Amino acid sequence: MEETTKLSGNYWVEVSGWGLDTSFFVEKTDLYWGPNGDKTVSLHHTVPEGTIVFVRLLSPDAVSGALPVAYRVAEIQAMNCNGLCEMILLQLHSREKVPLTEKLASYAVEDSRSENTCEPEENSAQMAPEEILQ
Repeated sequence: MEETTKLSGNYWVEVSGWGLDTSFFVEKTDLYWGPNGDKTVSLHHTVPEGTIVFVRLLSPDAVSGALPVAYRVAEIQAMNCNGLCEMILLQLHSREKVPLTEKLASYAVEDSRSENTCEPEENSAQMAPEEILQ
């Protein structure tokens, strides 16, 4: 927890993503990193709760060409009189790869070797050619 408190403060960032009107935006703003680890930004663009945005550090001390980090908008406050919406952000983390030894959702290889194919059964009702034409 001490590490989080050392990182608290304001950071100059670039936020990008897709707004409520489904148009892509890029906006420069301050990211406030609270002592308890909460991260908030205020944007002119409105985005729905749950939206994924990308935040890139712009400070001069940052490594040149800092990569954007994915965040999910967890909570949104109503737009204030300055036209800014305050949002709480939660950082997203990539999922680990599933080992190839695990069962897959699709058994395409096994199904293709199977004797059971997707051919209609002999007893299934099929339309006669005259029924199709009418």
